[in-house]
Amino acid sequence: MVFSVFAGTVALSGTAAAAATNVTGTASGDTVLVNATLAGTEDNATAYVDTNGNGNFDAGEPNTVNSSLGTATELNESVDVSGVAGGTYTVGVVTNVDDASESDDQGASVTIDDGESPELISAVHYEQPGGQAVLELSFSEEVVDTNTIQLYQDESPVSATYTQNNKGQVVAQTSSLLTGDLEVNLEDVEDTDGNSVTGLDGDENATVTVATVTVDGDAGTIGTTDAYQGETVAVTNDTLDVSVSIESDDSQDDNEGFFRSGSTGATSAVYTFDTTDRETERYNVSFGGSVVEKVQVRDLGLDVTVDDLNITDEESIEGTASSNAGERIIEVNVLDDDGDEEFSTGEVELDGQGEYDFDINVTAEDIDTGDYTVEVVDKGSGVSVESDTVTISEAADGSADFATSVVTDQRGDVFAIPVSLDNTDIATVTIGTEEQGYLANVTVEDGDSDGEVILLWDSSESTNNNVDTVFDVDDSDDDILTTGDDATDITNNTSDLIDSGDYDLEVRTGRSAGDADNVATLVIEEAGVQTVQTWTAAGSASFKDLDDVNAALEDSELTQDDQIAFGDKVIVQIVAPGLEGFTGAQDDETPNFFATSNGYDDSYRLTINQTNPGPNRDPKILNVSDASVVADGDNDTYFVVFNTDEIDAVRDSDDDGVYDSNDPAATLEDDDAFNVEFKLVGEDDVSSNLALVEDNVTMMDSYEHIEGEHDTDADPINVTNAENQTVSGTSNVAPGTELTVRIKSDGDTQPRFLKTATVVVSENNTFSTDFDFSEQNLGDTFLVTVSGGEADEVEADGNVVEAVETTEETTEETTEETTEETTEETTEETTEETTEETTEATTTAAEETTESQTPGFGVVVALVALVAAALLAVRRD
Repeated sequence: MVFSVFAGTVALSGTAAAAATNVTGTASGDTVLVNATLAGTEDNATAYVDTNGNGNFDAGEPNTVNSSLGTATELNESVDVSGVAGGTYTVGVVTNVDDASESDDQGASVTIDDGESPELISAVHYEQPGGQAVLELSFSEEVVDTNTIQLYQDESPVSATYTQNNKGQVVAQTSSLLTGDLEVNLEDVEDTDGNSVTGLDGDENATVTVATVTVDGDAGTIGTTDAYQGETVAVTNDTLDVSVSIESDDSQDDNEGFFRSGSTGATSAVYTFDTTDRETERYNVSFGGSVVEKVQVRDLGLDVTVDDLNITDEESIEGTASSNAGERIIEVNVLDDDGDEEFSTGEVELDGQGEYDFDINVTAEDIDTGDYTVEVVDKGSGVSVESDTVTISEAADGSADFATSVVTDQRGDVFAIPVSLDNTDIATVTIGTEEQGYLANVTVEDGDSDGEVILLWDSSESTNNNVDTVFDVDDSDDDILTTGDDATDITNNTSDLIDSGDYDLEVRTGRSAGDADNVATLVIEEAGVQTVQTWTAAGSASFKDLDDVNAALEDSELTQDDQIAFGDKVIVQIVAPGLEGFTGAQDDETPNFFATSNGYDDSYRLTINQTNPGPNRDPKILNVSDASVVADGDNDTYFVVFNTDEIDAVRDSDDDGVYDSNDPAATLEDDDAFNVEFKLVGEDDVSSNLALVEDNVTMMDSYEHIEGEHDTDADPINVTNAENQTVSGTSNVAPGTELTVRIKSDGDTQPRFLKTATVVVSENNTFSTDFDFSEQNLGDTFLVTVSGGEADEVEADGNVVEAVETTEETTEETTEETTEETTEETTEETTEETTEETTEATTTAAEETTESQTPGFGVVVALVALVAAALLAVRRD
């Protein structure tokens, strides 16, 4: 209701004694009769109705101003309340309204019936300054039956307890600030006279305004509150009927000059500021005439992109919703060309980067062909954005096939089954039949739409019916589907490891059962051991993965050898088809080679046992489980790597040929010779049901530990006073080992000098490096020291002579990069002598034959020649 308001409030309460007692009121229609007993000392008095409920008479409230009393002591005055909304109010009497010191006395309550249905003025959901989320309903007058009010969130009822003051403000607390579509139902709500409450616009259901930002109306330190354009701001200090104004901040350039004023309302404690149509600028918020806060309106930057605007009804609508703020609640909807909602994700949350990736399967959500848009709604602000048009057309008939008609691998390996797809992203593969004793269906999805899925089937898990363990895909973009019609299942698994032989393969489009599109054959060959060989590398070499192995091979730093120096690495190369599944060594993954749960020491076994223990001594056994393993799963090859000076050993006191930590510890020594044996254990000797072979299959190799030694090709070493003077030699440490060659002047040589170089032992166990002696004098002497690896250093004398006899060798030596440093140690006066130099070149041709071992790598099914180039050539993509 609207009243005429005086310029201000007249405060009439004072310290004087009460002038009126027994103040009562009786309402009748548009009149309230006020009765009171007066002190008899006043000539006039004013009766009034306290419509704002503040306990005082305020200008503008219904009254009878200064009614003449004479000497009467009883007041009986009628107050016109025709403009007052229905409700319960307090009546009062004040003497001499012109004198603030006179008494203002209030009495009983009176209920006014305006004969009209109460109306809902506003419904706001917001957080109070203390953080409590509330729903405030502002009615035109007091209502009853607040328990019949029902709040709904997205058409679902929300429990709440409603309380009201005697003016028509009803408040309910909620557990949190609710987003989405909020409505209150007022169907059964009445006022005190039994009149039904009318909702906003006369409807029994009223939409609730959700204010996601709150400004505290209590004046204090003025700060700035951020609000995204489209959000509603609640301004409150929990007091009814307070004036509020919002205006552009004059201190900010380019503001829109916006100004708006109003009040919370007679039955409301909250004022709302809708930023939807406001500029992204700063606004001053005044409450009760004082600026209490600034609100900075920012651009939310809500956006939506769709990856593919033309898809089929067998695909998905994929894209990304984003905004300038993270962790906001949004909703992603698919709208048809009439704007009607076909699908909704419901409330989802943007991640910390302000993004949400959606994937809407149009088949699963039963979205028909046609034109659609993707709508993203920010639930807090109500801001929404739509994508460009997405056209869904009927998919052409799809087909699936195998990229090869025969898929072959060994029993125990992981089979790669290539499936090609045309006009479809989903196909189902069937492996085996009931008659063949193994039957599995697996549905695959081409996640990146490249027309291919490589299905991986682990034959070592044929006894398992857990599809997540048995099946995988080669490309992480693809997937195996485990829900839906005829999805992945294993109908028949085997009791023992699946037999070798030929098995049927079928593929069909989609998930549904039916005739196969195409067929192929899965050939399971017998497992076996093809080769066991020992190799060596420098003790400092690192073999973390297959790339390290290949790099060492290319650099000739990994060589086959049967004599391995202490401190160097032993690399046992095992070529054994059938281990890929057991060891988890598909491709070049780091395998669980020595895990007993995989079958190690049961289905397969590696032992390295001494063959020359000496009289009355038990042979030594190496603890190979301490070694690291690098796998080349595509080529069925495994590299067991350990350092000779770090591996543990025991004496085989129980003569069982198997490492046992309870046996006496042993130390490796020079000339210890070892037999390396790798065995696939046959069915009769395997305690589990996972034998890879019917009968034992074994391959062996051997090697001997030796003490590392270096040697120079000459002693003394003669050089001329010129550049490129060679110092060379041999070493039995592993190729790739770095050696340091140091040349230091000795004797009476002046000036003194020091030269050093780093050289790498070549694949032929030789080393060679050049030094610059052009600044040295004829007759100078020096000492050459060669050190590196675990070998003792070796020394040789050297001389600077007029000419050096050279010998051509047929053995090719590899010269490594050297670093030469010359240090002048003593400076003395020297007498210059002129010597006529006669260079006498004597060439002696001598051929030396050096036995060399040819390194080999790779896989050959029968007779295996391990050649470096072969390893690289046979690697499959």
